Amino acid sequence: MYAVAAIVGILGIVFLAGAQGLPGRMVVGALMLLAAIVIGWLTRAKAPERTIVQKIDLSGDVSREEMKCRNCGGTLDEKSVQMVEGAVTVKCPYCGSSYHLEEAPKW
Repeated sequence: MYAVAAIVGILGIVFLAGAQGLPGRMVVGALMLLAAIVIGWLTRAKAPERTIVQKIDLSGDVSREEMKCRNCGGTLDEKSVQMVEGAVTVKCPYCGSSYHLEEAPKW
């Protein structure tokens, strides 16, 4: 939309420059410049950010286990584990390594 505002603004400047004292062209040029400003301002206004909350229901009793980094053995906390594009990703705060958690098969 910024490109549309720029084109309309340039056309407004062209109309004003070529008006040669004609009031009709001056009005059209001024309106085009005003429209370019409004389009640019409306494009700049952002929609509110959306927060996606993902909840997981686990069957049965679940106890919390201490997690260790695969690379350095450092203890991981809740901040180290994130959901990224549908995969559980771990980033170690000690060695900086990053990897996906994979659930071992239950059979």
